[in-house]
Amino acid sequence: MSFPNKIPCEALIGKIHGDGWRHLPEQDFNGVWGVAIIRSILDGVSPNLRSIAFHLGTSSEKLRYAFTSLSLNGIFLHGHRRIYNDRKELDAKDQLAWSYYAGLASGATGNVIQKSSSA
Repeated sequence: MSFPNKIPCEALIGKIHGDGWRHLPEQDFNGVWGVAIIRSILDGVSPNLRSIAFHLGTSSEKLRYAFTSLSLNGIFLHGHRRIYNDRKELDAKDQLAWSYYAGLASGATGNVIQKSSSA
């Protein structure tokens, strides 16, 4: 999986996913993208795919699975943005709180996106 050279939250990603995070398999890497998406929103980036991709210096397509997984699990619902309720733990870099969002983004927990197979 290809990742931009430098993004704003690399230290946090390393804490959650370990030093080898740049070499994770695709599904696990979606958890990395999830952490980056949530951190971007907490930093004030508009919660839409294009704005977040621009902020992170990557394409919307690379973020699509993680963003959609988070969306399917209600993370971006207006008036019920769970990340703001969890902000204290997330700002404190609580590993359990961040791992929850990484799990949702990767499809390891919550509502899951079924990837289509080509026949």
